[in-house]
Amino acid sequence: MGILWSFLSAFLWSTTFVCARYLLAGQSIDPITLSTLRFVFGGVLLLAFGLLWRRQQIIAIRWMDFAHCLLMASFGIVGMGVFLFFGQQHTSAINSSIIMQVCPVFIALLGILIGERISLNGFGGILISLVGTAMLMNILTVNGLRMTFGLSNQGDMLVLISAACWAFYSVFSKPLVNNLGGYAATTWVMVAGALELLVLRLVWPAPIIWPDNTFEWTVVIYMALFPTAIAYFAWYKAMQLIKLSLLNVMQYLTPVFTIILAWVLLSERITLWQTAGIVVVMFGIMLVSRQRDIPRKT
Repeated sequence: MGILWSFLSAFLWSTTFVCARYLLAGQSIDPITLSTLRFVFGGVLLLAFGLLWRRQQIIAIRWMDFAHCLLMASFGIVGMGVFLFFGQQHTSAINSSIIMQVCPVFIALLGILIGERISLNGFGGILISLVGTAMLMNILTVNGLRMTFGLSNQGDMLVLISAACWAFYSVFSKPLVNNLGGYAATTWVMVAGALELLVLRLVWPAPIIWPDNTFEWTVVIYMALFPTAIAYFAWYKAMQLIKLSLLNVMQYLTPVFTIILAWVLLSERITLWQTAGIVVVMFGIMLVSRQRDIPRKT
């Protein structure tokens, strides 16, 4: 059952990239509104699940803990979500899913700030992952470094910032997780992030773009329900049943599912060079992740 829950979370997270790319490439919705709707609905659903499933953990939160949630949400929800969706306006679902897998590299680097050491394998994995990412983003090409960048490269860079935001949250939310427990901490951080996104949406100067047909609204609601609330719920169910090291390995299925779905549903293609870059990235991340159990979610 642990494997099945993990498989479900990996598949559902892969659909985030495909759905977001479909909506944002067609300008059916703006990135901030999409982030807001996703995490407002997702936060409410996680809170409802928690009140049924782990009521004592959910209601035990203190004001100081919620203030910590607000701080962590500015990175793990607002920063991660907004930069990802702004990036997906200009880059493919495939690129986005692979670049987000670089989170363990950022987590390892940030770990230095809290006194953790990087092994030789880990350091080599960081360098390998960065080379593979440069190949995927067409910064490193067959002919050498490319110094001119277009919108797709800008999109890739924004997704990379999103991955860095999630890594910051993963490293510095540990005290919060220890105090509240993993599920309660994630729930309250998502609720806090939803509140912050509502404020950001109100003050953001750009006009709001709403979906204008039933199908687009269905995709938005799907993103809030399945790859947000249910995927996080499945992740924590799996965490109860299998080791985190095995759970992390299962999450390597996310980019695989994304590649298949993006090819079938969005007609996305990748070059042989980018395919090699994906292999290099994943190999480097596996070396980094061997250092310790690293939570990797989107």
